Amino acid sequence: MNPHHAIKPFVFISLAIIMMLSCAQIGGDEPLPTEAPPLPAAAPTRTAVTLPTFPPLVTPTVGAPVPTATLVVAQNIPGEGDLESRGFIDSGDGKLRVIGNLSMLVTLKSIASPPTAPGGWEFIGPVFDVTAQDRTRKPLQKLAGRVTLRFQAPRGRPVTIMVNDGKNWEIVESEFDSDGNITASVDHFTNYGVGAPQQSKGTPPVTAATPRATLTRTQSAATTRTPQVTVAVATSTVSASTAETALSNAAKVLKGKTVKITSAAGYTGSVSVALPASLQKTLSSVSGSGTVYYGLYNGVNEAITAEAKTTSGTTSGVMTFLVEPKTSMPTTAADAKTKLQSYFPGVTVTLTQAQPTSTGTTGYVFYGTSGNTAYSLGYVSYNGVALAYAMSGSGTYQSLVPKN
Repeated sequence: MNPHHAIKPFVFISLAIIMMLSCAQIGGDEPLPTEAPPLPAAAPTRTAVTLPTFPPLVTPTVGAPVPTATLVVAQNIPGEGDLESRGFIDSGDGKLRVIGNLSMLVTLKSIASPPTAPGGWEFIGPVFDVTAQDRTRKPLQKLAGRVTLRFQAPRGRPVTIMVNDGKNWEIVESEFDSDGNITASVDHFTNYGVGAPQQSKGTPPVTAATPRATLTRTQSAATTRTPQVTVAVATSTVSASTAETALSNAAKVLKGKTVKITSAAGYTGSVSVALPASLQKTLSSVSGSGTVYYGLYNGVNEAITAEAKTTSGTTSGVMTFLVEPKTSMPTTAADAKTKLQSYFPGVTVTLTQAQPTSTGTTGYVFYGTSGNTAYSLGYVSYNGVALAYAMSGSGTYQSLVPKN
């Protein structure tokens, strides 16, 4: 290469700089075009990282205590995770939480078109397909232990957790927790949802915190379509704890085990309970100087007990009435009797079938006595829902227990 050629670029650049400085002096303060600023030194090469975008954090409405680390997913994305490491898995919409410490991977996915609800029932909120896998991704149906399902429960009516066995919906024994959510202990996964008996128009809602009587006293006969029964009770005030104890003790006799009573209350004045006409007459007769308690158990079941007293304050009669909504009516009397005895195993007397006498009434009634106590177990359809019930009455209340 010619060495003279090598210096030409330097000469040209130098001349250009001199000309630019000269123009700057001639033009005064007029800014002149300049070259782009030199590029900064190249930064060290880094791998680009794309940060995931999450929806805003929402305060969980299900479950207590609330962990500091919560799975946050969009409403249409399944909730999933390792149950053992986290202790709980939430659904994407916060409606369901699975709680436990079993070694498995859990997925909660809402079902767009779930199996139809049983007659007389409706689902309150989404139905979930709850599935599990072991560490090798093998599906699990039967679990090694029990876990807790906690659904966000609607305020305003009794509800219960329901499970689908692939053919039919069945009621799962459920309880309200301190936050008003409905919970159940299960040992297998499938489709689960929260169900409630359908409400007829004009029927006031029922809440666990607000007993039915409080809501129905202000309803006039013209606006309330659901038949009501009014039971006169003593005017003394009863604490909730006293009512819960009375109902728990009374229910244990018929159920053969202790059941957790919720929303228990003692009443002053009157208590209204929505019941079929065939049972209203009995409760309407429970009057006098006694005390009536009302509450719920297993989320949707009703418990009522009344105690009559003489003028001297001694107990003259006790009546207990348990009502449990079911998803279907038995097809035969034998099937009805078997199921009733399984629901109320505390009733061990010999039962004789008695057919309902009301025209058009569908149901089964069984009656028996032991000493000064009478028992009546039965099935009846009311507002499209099959109701299983058990009633006992002793002393002055024995003759009031229906035989048909």
